[in-house]
Parts: sequence; C-alpha cells; structure tokens
Amino acid sequence: MITLEEALASSRHQMIERFSKHVNPEEARSFRLGDWDKRWVKAEGIRVFDDQGVEYLDFLGGYGALSLGHNPKEVLEAVQQAAVLPLLVGTHPLVGALAENLHKILPGHPDVLSFGSGGAEAVEIALKTARAATGKKKLVHCDGSWHGVTYGSLSVGGTEKFNRYFGPLLPHCDKVAYGDLQTLEAKLKEGDAAAFIVEPVQGEGGMRCPPKGYLAGAEALCRKYETLLILDEIQTGFGRTGRMFAAEHEDVKPDIITIGKALTAGVVPMSASATSAKIWEKAWGTSDRFDLMNSTYGGNPIACGAALKAVQILIRDGLVEHAREMGEHALQRLQDLKARHKAIKEVRGLGLMLGIEFTNATTRSLIMVRMLNRHHIHLAACGHRPEVLRFEPPLNVKREEIDRAIEALDETCSKSSIGLGAGALATGLRRRLSPP
Repeated sequence: MITLEEALASSRHQMIERFSKHVNPEEARSFRLGDWDKRWVKAEGIRVFDDQGVEYLDFLGGYGALSLGHNPKEVLEAVQQAAVLPLLVGTHPLVGALAENLHKILPGHPDVLSFGSGGAEAVEIALKTARAATGKKKLVHCDGSWHGVTYGSLSVGGTEKFNRYFGPLLPHCDKVAYGDLQTLEAKLKEGDAAAFIVEPVQGEGGMRCPPKGYLAGAEALCRKYETLLILDEIQTGFGRTGRMFAAEHEDVKPDIITIGKALTAGVVPMSASATSAKIWEKAWGTSDRFDLMNSTYGGNPIACGAALKAVQILIRDGLVEHAREMGEHALQRLQDLKARHKAIKEVRGLGLMLGIEFTNATTRSLIMVRMLNRHHIHLAACGHRPEVLRFEPPLNVKREEIDRAIEALDETCSKSSIGLGAGALATGLRRRLSPP
C-alpha cells in the first residue's frame, strides 16, 4: 500500500501515471495536452508553486469556491478547533450557530437550512422541497444552466452535453430561454409548476448575465402563478458578484436558495438549501417526513467550523466590497483588451465572476496554454461554453495581481503569441499520445 508520506513525495511522472490508470485516463491525457499535469507542491492565497519552484497566480479560484484563496490559515485553524467534537452522533453547537448566521445574511432571511456536501445535493433538496410543499410536479429551468451532475440536477440543467448519455432523466422538467420573461410566463401560467430554478449569473453557461430586471420579474411571475422561486447561488454566493448574494442586485427574495462552494472558502465540502419555516413545514413538518432528506456528512462540525470562520472573514475584512471594486477594475481593463484584440469577442460578468469569450474554443485553448506556461497564470474555460475563459480569482486578490494577469493576456492575445501557444499545444499533443 502507498502511504501518505509516499504519496506526498510522488514525482510528477508517478502522479499522472496513477491518475491515468486508476482515476480518469482521458482526463490525464487532456492534462498532458496543455502541460497542465504539473506537480503542485504548495499553495497559499492566490499563489501556487510547482516542483520546480515556479510561482503561478490562480485566476480560476476553484471555480468560485476559493473565496479566500488556497489554505486560508484562519479557516484551517477553525477546522482544527471543530475537530475535537464528535462526528456523526447527532447535533452539535456549531450547526445551529451556522444556520442562525446564514439566516441573518441570506436574502429574504430564510428560517430553516438543510445541509449537504456538494452543490448538487443542495439542489436535490431544493427540488424535493418544492414538490413536497406544493404538491405539483413540474420543474421549470433555463437553457445554458448548470445545477450539478445527479439525476435531479441534470434534469434541470440546460445543455445536452451533460445529460445525453444518461436518459431518461426526470419527467416534468421544462426548459425556457434564460433572461426571457415572456417564455417564462407562458410556462408558469399553465399552473402546474412546483418551482422555477435559475442562476443569477450562469457560470458554466459562459458567465452570462440576464437582462436587468429579469430576476425581479421572475420573482413577480412566480408569486403570480403560485410557483416557488429557487435561486441557485452556489457559485454566485458569498461575495463573488460584488454583493454578498447576487439576489441583492435586484432585491430578490427567493422561496428557496441553494449555497455551497465558498460557504467554507473551499476548504471542506459543504452545501445547503434554505427556505422559510412555512415552506419547510409544508414539505417536511411531520414525524414521518422530517428525516427524508438526511445526509451523512450534512452539517458535520468540521464543515460548520470552516463555514463559520469563512463567513466571519468575508464580513470582517470587507471582501464583498473589495470584490466589487476589483471586479469593476478588471472588467474595464478587459473591455480595453477587447477593443485592441480581434480574438476577443465579448467580455461580461459581475464582480469577480467574469468571462472572456473568444472567437472559438481553439483560440481560447491556445491562449490558456500560453498563459499557464509562459506567464504562469492559471485559468480555465466554462463547462458549457468552451470558447469562454473564466476570470475568477479569490476575492482577496490585489489590484496589482489583476493588472499582472491582464497584461499577460494582452501579450498572449497577439497573433504571434497565439502561434506560440499552438506550438506548445502540438508538443502537448505528442505527450498526450505517449505514455505518461
């Protein structure tokens, strides 16, 4: 058996070979293609280091989870403090305290929180709650959306790529155009929709923002047609868009809200679905139903300790306001880049949840390879929109770090640099086709 110490001492070759054989062979080949299979040995804040001592800036930020960057000391210390409590033996003092804190800051101040591990689990709880509370079956969702990879969350996802191999999915799930209130009303007026689930900004959908007033209009339509509004803030929550929650941009108060990712600053897996006491009572408030959505690790003390500290730091250090300021600065500079480079088709987003859309996915790949291997800036594409590069650093990113990344993008978007990226990709292709 490989010990922990031996695993930590693994070489880059050993690491990718084991991953290729026993985890995901195709993903391993993809990593080798862009020289992304680096042997990371240290991470702190926005900086990560490989086994050659090279420093990189992480502008992926764990797909929005690493709000405080890598290995935030205070959150890790909170985990150690919470680790003295017994695990999985019932309630403990941290879970109620966390729920009360979240009640205070969540839009609409929902009374009851149900905890899980990943974001998809929170979405599952939300969908079940909506059906159980309303007695209706239909779930309305948007094109381009992303809510997770379980059957329920895939059923309300908006792209064929992620569900075409797994059908049939859940029945009674209807898709509407994102940002279009007219098509939403046409669906809701049929009167049989338990819930409408929507992201305030579509992350995997390419950092798409709906038209101004869309979320408030959707809330009004849901009230009119007695449909519950589920707001998926798993990626947008906890300051990512420049407000504590993206719902605050339009003063929307959802019936159910799902959260995760940055809830623990990415240190420990944790998610939650929050709703009002009235809705919770309708769905689960009897002796034979209150435990129908239990989760083995939901609300465990280690995760709760991390979440309590992560939220405290966000508020104490003014990181929500900082994210808004840094996001405005980054957006302006990226729009200036667009004006200079034909390879950039559009720049969009809110706060530090930004997307740079290139003319095609190949160009985006070449730029991403060049940014990593020449400029040591770590970026990634959006899952549903491979031509879109996400610009999603930790919320405590500094202005000079943003400027460094954008100056590197400026150089990389030139024709000559894109050509150099093609050369690096060709080298990676040879590695992909060879054993690790």
